[in-house]
Amino acid sequence: LYDQVSYTHRRNWANGHENQDGPAENFSSNCGHEGDEAVPPAVLKRRIRLAKNFCCLLFLANGTPMFLMGDEFLQTQGGNNNPYNQDNKTTWLDWSRLDRHTDFFRFFSLMIAFRKAHPTLCRSRFWRDDIHWYGAGKEVAMSWDSSHLAYCLRGNAVSDDDLYVMINNQSYDMVFTIQDRSDHIWMRAIDTALQSPMDILEPGTEQPVHSKTYLVKARSIVVLLRRSN
Repeated sequence: LYDQVSYTHRRNWANGHENQDGPAENFSSNCGHEGDEAVPPAVLKRRIRLAKNFCCLLFLANGTPMFLMGDEFLQTQGGNNNPYNQDNKTTWLDWSRLDRHTDFFRFFSLMIAFRKAHPTLCRSRFWRDDIHWYGAGKEVAMSWDSSHLAYCLRGNAVSDDDLYVMINNQSYDMVFTIQDRSDHIWMRAIDTALQSPMDILEPGTEQPVHSKTYLVKARSIVVLLRRSN
C-alpha cells in the first residue's frame, strides 16, 4: 500500500535481473518525492491521505477485503514490486513503523471496525436497487476517466444505517450536494482530509451535517451515515 504512494518506478535491482523483472507499470505515484528517505513533511502528509483513501475504498467495497500484512502501519518493500527471492528486510515486517504511524494504524483499525459494524457493506451479493449513484450534483459521470463520484447505500434491507459516500479524486476541492435527504440528519463518520482523530470518528461521536452541501477536499473521501432509527 505505502509503496503505491511512494514509488513511481520499480526498484528490483536486488533480485538479480538488472531491474527487468516485475511489472514496469506500477500505476502508482510518489507524490513528488521518490522513495522513503528524507521525505518532505508535505509529501508525507499527501501520501498518508492517499493511503487513507485506499484503505477507505477497500473496506467500503462489496466483497471480501484483502490487504497485505503491514499495510496497516505503512510497511514498505523499498519499491521492489517482485520480491520473490528477498528473505530479508525487504519483506520482513518493520515493527518500528507501527510506532511511527500510530495515527494511520488507528484509522485502519477503525475502518475495519466500521465495516464490521455495518452489515450493509458485507452482503453476499451486490447492492442492486439499494444503491443510488450521483456525482458532485445529481448527475453522475461514469466514464473511465471520471474523477469524482458519490453514492447512497440504503441499509434498511439488512437493518442497517444508510451511508452516503463522496469521493473526490480531483486535484482541487469540490462542493458536493447531498442528494438523498430526509427528516433524519446525516452524520459525518469519515473525512480522510482531516487530521487524526477527526479523520474517522468513534461510534456515537459522529458529527451532524446540517447543510445540503459538503466541501470535499482534493484527493479525499467523506462518508456520512444516517441512523436507521
